Amino acid sequence: MSMADRDDIWDEFQWEEFMKEQDKKVDRYMELFYRYQNHPNRDELIAREMGWTWLLEQAEHFMDLPNVEEDDDEKEGEEWKASAGIEGEGFLEMDDFEHQPVYLKSKEFALRAYRFVDDLPESVREDSAVVDFIANAMIASAKIAGGTGMGDGMEELGANIAYCKRGLAASNLAIAALHEMKEKRIIGGLAYFDLVREAAEVRNTIAIYILDLREKFRLGIP
Repeated sequence: MSMADRDDIWDEFQWEEFMKEQDKKVDRYMELFYRYQNHPNRDELIAREMGWTWLLEQAEHFMDLPNVEEDDDEKEGEEWKASAGIEGEGFLEMDDFEHQPVYLKSKEFALRAYRFVDDLPESVREDSAVVDFIANAMIASAKIAGGTGMGDGMEELGANIAYCKRGLAASNLAIAALHEMKEKRIIGGLAYFDLVREAAEVRNTIAIYILDLREKFRLGIP
């Protein structure tokens, strides 16, 4: 790959800036949705305030489109993939995605965290530390899924790293929440040490995965 080609590929930091901007838009959308959730023209009002003029212009056009019946033919049913540009090298098949070690590790811990919290007394589950713990355990798994799902081709590596860095941050927050739960005596003893150990293993696995992806990006290895 030439240097000119590399200049057109976003690195992890460019992807992070892009994601931050998307976060702001999501926050704005949720604010507007809450404000107009019961308004009969909710979607139109939100689109106008979000600046989605293209949505307003195309709304009537889409309403007039004829209904298309589902086609049972497998080949035609897969045509949308080619149209969306998600076929070819760099895009992980589902089997590959589900066997990524870093994804499996984060997913297993998220399920472990869910089972642990589910066994807690109902009143305790509402504690802020418990909520932070389970939320971040789930977020870590979701971000790793998003990253590994992007693939590891050169054009996808930056986004993959950016997603995984968010998963790494969430895993650190999950560990911090466990510590707070111990301080509040919600958890203790072997249960606490086992969960912290497993959470640390997830965090370290993600960190190593990020380092490997960065090295691939640096060397230009798809």
